[in-house]
Amino acid sequence: MPADRFPRSFDEMIAAKNLIFPPITFERGKEFKPRTDDIIIAPWSKSGTTWLQQIVHGLRSGGDMDFDDISRLTPWIEVADALGIDLDAEQGWWPRAFKSHYSYNAVPKGARYIVSFREPHSTLVSYYRFYEGWMFEPGTVSLEEYLAPHLDRARGKDYWTHMESWWSQRDAENVLLLSYELMQEDIRPIVVRVAEFIGIDADDDLVALVVHQSSREFMLEHGDRFDDLLHRQRSDAVGALPLGAGSTKVTAASNEPSRYVLSPDVLAAMEQNWAETMDASFGLSTYAEVVEALRPG
Repeated sequence: MPADRFPRSFDEMIAAKNLIFPPITFERGKEFKPRTDDIIIAPWSKSGTTWLQQIVHGLRSGGDMDFDDISRLTPWIEVADALGIDLDAEQGWWPRAFKSHYSYNAVPKGARYIVSFREPHSTLVSYYRFYEGWMFEPGTVSLEEYLAPHLDRARGKDYWTHMESWWSQRDAENVLLLSYELMQEDIRPIVVRVAEFIGIDADDDLVALVVHQSSREFMLEHGDRFDDLLHRQRSDAVGALPLGAGSTKVTAASNEPSRYVLSPDVLAAMEQNWAETMDASFGLSTYAEVVEALRPG
């Protein structure tokens, strides 16, 4: 029986999420054994995952757009079991590619990894907006309430633990680290770097095609390919949300910034988390320093 309304509290939202993907599902993903030439795209949430899925698939397929959900072609490791996806299956293109939000500590080892970082304020606000109107009714869960568990580093699934773990691998040959902001500045050199990293001999025509097909305008025009069809079908099947409830991953710029202002308490918690991870471990005092460290020299 489908839900007759969207969740209207934080607890109701968590109950709906756990019905769609029980917590055990996310643990089973860690059992996946990738091949050495597999690609795992593993940013933290709302940090360029879908964008990189589109780029990697475009490069390996010559610009194929004949799909209904990008995550059918580049499966999400953590929830593949619940969706009935066989991670060991062939994908029809080389290299095989997967999506994940695992930290380096948790991700299945042995593959090649692409991780993009995004400025923490923008990331967390985007994460909230992503679920607002999909996993809970707008106006019923505050930004601060939603973010509280994501500021808790004890869980090991927060933004800062994820970044710290992957930054520790920045010199590994099988890891490519990118900046969402540099992708926004100029996506063409990023496409070229990704092609080289995954082993695709991309000529100028292919690079130009993938640049075009990974533009915001193109992905907005083809937004139904990037809006979690498989996730929505799973939600419908288990009755977690009203039928057809879905996400919007490719969005235009916000015209309502005042709705998404981080409180002083949230900002203070974010600063403390940064100090305890990226600053303490690597001497990087601001996110801007991360971007500059990733800028091609």
